[in-house]
Order: sequence, then C-alpha cells, then structure tokens
Amino acid sequence: MKKTALFIVLLFSIFKVDYAQNDECDGAAIRTHEAYLYGRFETKMKSTHGSGIVSSFFLYNWDIGCNWPEENNEIDIEMTGNLDASVQFTTHHPYQTSVTEIVPTSFNPHEVMVDYAIEWEPNVVRWFIDGELALEQTHNFITQLEFPMRIFMNLWAVSLPTWTGEWDPSALPGMSKYDYVRYYEYTPGIGNYGTSNNYSLVWEDEFDYLDDDRWDVDEGGNVGPLCTFRAQNINVIDGELILSITEFSDNQITKPVNFGVDVSALDLQTTDVVYINGGFNSWCGNCMPLTDDDGDGIWTLEYELPLGEHQYQYAINGWGGQIFHPELGSSCDYNPCDEWTNFGVLVEENEDVFYAPIYCWGSCESCSNWSNDEACLADFDDDAIVGISDVLYLLSQFGCVGDCDVDITNDLHVNVTDVLQILQVFGTSCI
Repeated sequence: MKKTALFIVLLFSIFKVDYAQNDECDGAAIRTHEAYLYGRFETKMKSTHGSGIVSSFFLYNWDIGCNWPEENNEIDIEMTGNLDASVQFTTHHPYQTSVTEIVPTSFNPHEVMVDYAIEWEPNVVRWFIDGELALEQTHNFITQLEFPMRIFMNLWAVSLPTWTGEWDPSALPGMSKYDYVRYYEYTPGIGNYGTSNNYSLVWEDEFDYLDDDRWDVDEGGNVGPLCTFRAQNINVIDGELILSITEFSDNQITKPVNFGVDVSALDLQTTDVVYINGGFNSWCGNCMPLTDDDGDGIWTLEYELPLGEHQYQYAINGWGGQIFHPELGSSCDYNPCDEWTNFGVLVEENEDVFYAPIYCWGSCESCSNWSNDEACLADFDDDAIVGISDVLYLLSQFGCVGDCDVDITNDLHVNVTDVLQILQVFGTSCI
C-alpha cells in the first residue's frame, strides 16, 4: 500500500484557530472507563463526509491530571471529511511532538464499513486496514508511549484548510457508524492473535446496547473548537454505535442547578447584590443576581443548565465590586490544571436536581449543606427523599400559625408558599 511521507508536527500549530465559541455544531464523544497499557484495539467503522469534519478511533492518556504535556500520549486513527481516499495515522508524544502519516486507500472510508486496528507494543505501533498491515512506526519517540490509555471515539469539526479543509456547515447532519470494538491484551509468547500471536482477546462490544459499565459518554465537552459534545448525539441502533454531528441547538436537555454562597461574614449594605458569572451567562457581571429572602446571609439561585461542565465565580455588585473565586490549584479550583480560577459543577443526565457547594465567602470551606438547610427540610418522614407522604403531611397542617413543624419557609405560617416550596424539591434525594 503506497504511503505519503512521514512528518513531525506540533499540536499547538494544528489547533491554533481563531474561533472562541463552540456553537457551530453539536458533536459526540465516548470513551472507556478503563485505561490500557499496550494491546491490540480493533473497530469496524464508517466515517463522516464533509469538509472540516473529523471522525476517529484512538487511544489517549485521559488520566493525565496536571501532567500535560510531559505525559501526553495518544495513538490515532482519523478520517477527515474532505478526503475520500485516505486514512490518517498519528502518534502523539510528550511535549507536543507528533508523527503523522496519511495512508491512501482504494476505498472511500465515508461510504463503506472497514475494519481498522492498532497494535501497541513497548517499541512499536502498527496500524491495520482489513487485517493487512498499513503502517508501522518504530521511531525514537515510540518508547515515550508508556502510560495507560483509554479507547476513544468522537466526531467533531474544525476549520483548518491544510488539514481538514474549510468548515462547511452545509455537510450537516452527518454520522459515523461503529459495528464493534475489540480489545486484546498484549501477551507476548502466550497469545493467539495478531502479530506473532502476541495478543489475547479480553472483550468485544458488538453494540447490542450501550454498556454503561464500559463506556463513558462525554456531555458538554468541546474540541475543535467548533463543536460541543452532546449525549443525545450518541445512539445504539440495530447493533451499531452511531455518533452524529448536527447543527448547534439551544434546545438541549437541561437540569436545575442550585447555587449558593455564604456572605454572612461580610458587612453588606442593603443595596448590595451578589451575582453569579460563568460561561452560561457569558460572564456578564451583573445580569444574574442571587437572593437572600430570609436574610441569613446565604444567597442562592436555581438555574437551568445543559448537561456538561460549567464554571463560575461570584461578584458583589458586578465586576467592579468584590470578586469571589478559588485560589489557583486549591481544593475548590474546578480545573487545577489550567490557568483559570473558577468554581465548577458537572451536570449529568442521571440526576434530576444538582446542588453546587455553598462556600463561605473567601474560602473553600462549605458553610452550609443543601440537604439539611434547603431541600430536605421538607423530608418530614425522614425516608431520605421528598415524596408524596411529605406533601400529604404538609397539606394536613395547612393553615397552621406559629411554631409549625411543616413551616418550610420559617414565616410562622403554613400556606401556599410552603406548598410551592415542597413541590419545587419534590423527588429530591436527601442522602
């Protein structure tokens, strides 16, 4: 099989782009929970056509922590939607060095399902197409691939004319299909598969369903930076894993998130207002106020947010006032590996309501607990959930005046306000 010349590039030159928003498209990403050191990794897949679109099957040291780029490891199979007769194979190494080769093919990877495989050993990486060796790398950087890596598949877009071509939104929607994924352990001398029979099959996923014990769905992440990853763009249909790339949509799955901050130690004036600022409101300064209706110094806000990660800070009277954000690398710095000092919350599909920590202003100490101080004040029967029995008990005391044990709002009256409060937290777990 004829191959193009080998070359070395730097990652930052590939991903230096001018876009700042991930609102051009919705993509998809999935990865294994487990990481693997060496082995053979197979899939049968069909990629997506369209300029700017990238389909992939690859290995990556996801558990790198703050040790990037010195522990950067990655092995790629990628298809760019602007090329109809080639597949790209790459190894990425510490300190942003990568070695890439674009291998011409006799088929269009966007039109047919093809078997691809990676064999990774301590001193060599091999790529296979339909069982035939397509490329082998044994250069000096290979020995730097020494960290366990997870299996990834994703679908996204970028506008890089020299690599993917200009981004063409008219290509949407598109999809990549995967018939199976197989993992073979590297067992030299005792295996029964692959080069020199050095590999042994550990598991095969034929995508009869999406196995939550094996796969982790990426929700709200971004790459490119044109696309935002969406959980709803990952589906299993008729024995195939399907990743979709679609037009960006504001109509996303959202969940209520409760934010809170304790400013009781501050000497606030009656005109002072605490605001929250994050990517979800474009860091606007003073457009999203919290409230402290009971005057206890704990300012709160419930706000609907889409699935994924969200980072934020607090400000008194906007950016011109006092700002509360964590110290770099502190326990409440959501991403201690980057240069930004933000709080953060992860909104996932498997929960109904989310509660961000209530920090004491100026520290990472938690001053209050949502379960005790807010939602679960309505758990009258102490069964760890606000349910129908709690609602019925409150209604049985409706109209109570004075010291009432179902007075959620502490206004000495059990009235419609308490009913609305318990309905707002209905179904909340108090564990």
